[in-house]
Amino acid sequence: MEVWLWFAVGIVAGTGLGYWWFVGSKTQPQPATAEEVPDKSLDQLIQSLPGVVIKIDENYQVLFASDLARNLGLVLENRIKVAQLIDAAKNCRLDQQSKNLQITILQKLGKSQTTLEVCIIPINPKHTLIFAQDLSLLRRVEAVRRDFVANISHELKTPVGALSLLAEAIASAEDDVESIKKFAGRINIETERLANVIRDIIDLSQVQADEPLAKSQKIEVDRMILEVLDSVNIAAEIKKITVVHVKSNQLFVVGVEKQIIAAIRNLLVNAINYSPEKSQITIGTTRKTGVVEITVTDQGIGIPIADQSRVFERFFRVDQARSRDTGGSGLGLSIVKHVCENHGGEVSLWSVPGEGSTFTMRFPDRVSSEEAAEKVKEVL
Repeated sequence: MEVWLWFAVGIVAGTGLGYWWFVGSKTQPQPATAEEVPDKSLDQLIQSLPGVVIKIDENYQVLFASDLARNLGLVLENRIKVAQLIDAAKNCRLDQQSKNLQITILQKLGKSQTTLEVCIIPINPKHTLIFAQDLSLLRRVEAVRRDFVANISHELKTPVGALSLLAEAIASAEDDVESIKKFAGRINIETERLANVIRDIIDLSQVQADEPLAKSQKIEVDRMILEVLDSVNIAAEIKKITVVHVKSNQLFVVGVEKQIIAAIRNLLVNAINYSPEKSQITIGTTRKTGVVEITVTDQGIGIPIADQSRVFERFFRVDQARSRDTGGSGLGLSIVKHVCENHGGEVSLWSVPGEGSTFTMRFPDRVSSEEAAEKVKEVL
C-alpha cells in the first residue's frame, strides 16, 4: 500500500480512537454538536482522499463513495455491490479491528480485471471506512516500463537503419541530382514513418499506464467523432473516400476523452489506409442493453480469417508491404484494444476478404445506469 494511503489510514484510525476516548470519558450525555465536530473533520478528510474511498453506516448503507469506487462498480446508489467487502465490513464491525484483504473484480463487460488492496477500519460506533488501492495500475506501470524498451528496440531500428543507409547513398551520389532528389524523398517518407512510430509508442504507453476510471467524465460520443473526422478529412479526400457519419441521439460514455478519441482516430485511419479510392466508410453509434457501441465499417481489402484473432497484437501486420507504404506502426489496433479494456469495454472485428471490415468498440453504458438509479431514488 502506498505511503499516502497508510498515512490516511493512520489519521482516520487515530481520529476514530480519539472519538472513542472522547465518548467513553464522558459520564454525562453530551449535546449533539459535540459528536458532529469529529464527524465533520473526518468527512472533509475522506472526501479529499484519492482513489477508492467508501464510508458506510451501521446498516452497511453507503454514506459517501468516491467517483472511482462507483466507476469500478463497487457501489451502486447507496449499496456496496461486492459481497467480499460487505463480509469484511461486518467482521470489522463485530470485533472493532481493522481488516486487510485483496479482491479481484471484473469490469462491466467481463473482459478485464482489477485487483484491489483493501483496508477497512472502524472510525466510531456507527461508521466504517473502506480504502482501496488499485494494484492493477501498479502492475500496468511496470509492464509499460518493460514494453516501452521492447517496443523501441523492435520498431525504431527499421526506420533509423533506413535513414542511415539513405544518408550514405546521398553522400556517395555526389553530383547526381536526380538520385539525390530520389533519396531525399525517401528520407521524408522514413522520417514521417519514424514520427508515427514514436507517437504510437508513446500513446500506447500512456494508455497502458493510465487509470481512466479514476479521472473519467461524461463525454458526448458524436462530438468526439466530429473532432476525429475533422482531423482525417484531408486523408479521405486525397483518396476520394466518402465518410458517412450516422449520428446518434445524444449518446454519452464515461471515460477519458483523449483516450477514446485516439481509439476512434486509429480505427478511421486504418479504414482509410486499407480502403480503395472512391469507396465509403461509415461510422456510427448505437445504444444496446447496458452498452454504447461505436462502429467503423469500410469497403476495403478485408482481413483473412486466420489473421483476425491476431490483429490487436502489438506490431502485427496482415500485409507487411502495404504497411510500409501506409507508414503504419502496427500499434494502432493495440491502442484501440487497451483503450476499450481500460474503460471496462471491448473491441470486436467482423471481416470478409475483398468485401471490407467492421470494427466495433463497446463501452459500458454507465450514464444510463446512473440516470436510472437517480430516477428510482426520486420515486422512492
